[in-house]
Amino acid sequence: MTNTMGIILSESNSQVYSLTERRAISALPIAGRYRLIDFVLSNMVNSGITNVGIVLKHKYSSLMDHLGSGREWNLSRKSGGLRVFPPYIRRGLPGVAEGNIDLLASTESFIRKSKQQYALLSTGNAVFNINFTDVMDFHTQNNAEITLVYYEHNQADNRILSNRVLLEVSEDNLVTRIEMRPGRPKSNNVFMNLILLERDFLHYLIDEAVSVGEHDFIRDILIKNLSNLKICAYKFDGYIGCVDSVRSYFEISMDMLDADIRNELFNPDRPIYTKIKDQVPTKYENNASVHNSLIADGCIIDGEVRNSILFRGVNIGKGSKVFNSIVMQDAVIQANCELQHCILDKEVVVRDAGRLIGESGHPMILGKGEIV
Repeated sequence: MTNTMGIILSESNSQVYSLTERRAISALPIAGRYRLIDFVLSNMVNSGITNVGIVLKHKYSSLMDHLGSGREWNLSRKSGGLRVFPPYIRRGLPGVAEGNIDLLASTESFIRKSKQQYALLSTGNAVFNINFTDVMDFHTQNNAEITLVYYEHNQADNRILSNRVLLEVSEDNLVTRIEMRPGRPKSNNVFMNLILLERDFLHYLIDEAVSVGEHDFIRDILIKNLSNLKICAYKFDGYIGCVDSVRSYFEISMDMLDADIRNELFNPDRPIYTKIKDQVPTKYENNASVHNSLIADGCIIDGEVRNSILFRGVNIGKGSKVFNSIVMQDAVIQANCELQHCILDKEVVVRDAGRLIGESGHPMILGKGEIV
């Protein structure tokens, strides 16, 4: 897919605010050493896409630090490579983006000057491993003008479906209806926020939408043009986790403890790349007991850890118990503490004999640097 450029929109989500107060959702740490954006960015690179633009909205310092020059993704190159766009600036005028069309409009020059024939649009808040070459083959075989990627949700859970964009798809793969966060879902085909179309056509659609003051790509372009354009839908059958709430973040993180899911996501044939940090191996003290957990480098464990994820540099004191929890980088759990169903952001300190108990559906959250 060297003839395809990639654009990743780093948008915000108020339902994850407790974890994204200081970072874009794309920069949210996951699985011990990765960030959410690593998955879609690695999928693009593994599919041969080497010209990628990342559009920022706000709170972008953490994301820019993580991406750097793009070297870890082999995107530090003279031709193409990684481009990071500052918050909304359109046609020379700064402003506040009201929707994703505004964000795309800020990349007008990038889109126009790129030499690739196709463009692949995505957000950076999902966990999956896909070969985009299959999507391109589907797009060309169906002579589609726009191809949307979706997955079929295996449960009729209105709570989850009502917070998604849903597609109704005909037998010949045409999108016949699009629902945006419906109260009564009529479909369980969930849109993955992946869109493939020709680059020139994308530039035309954005320019037309901006000229009449439209802001939302799904509502103002896709839905309005369902009867005018050939919009097809490609079904993805693999694992997909979309982080759009604290609960979904916790559940997807716990899914990582399943070996089958882990092996699918971290397929050695399509590796997930991330920023490299060289640290010493984890040290297991005499009282350490670890079961069914992901433990990153640089940790010191002298307590019990079960069904949990520890990021780099976490310290678990003697006699402490960490169950069904996520503990991010450089957090310190002192002696004789108990944690259950918790999410601890970076550099949190839980003092001796601290006891924090949450629920699987409502995990307890401690923000970055908190001391309790």
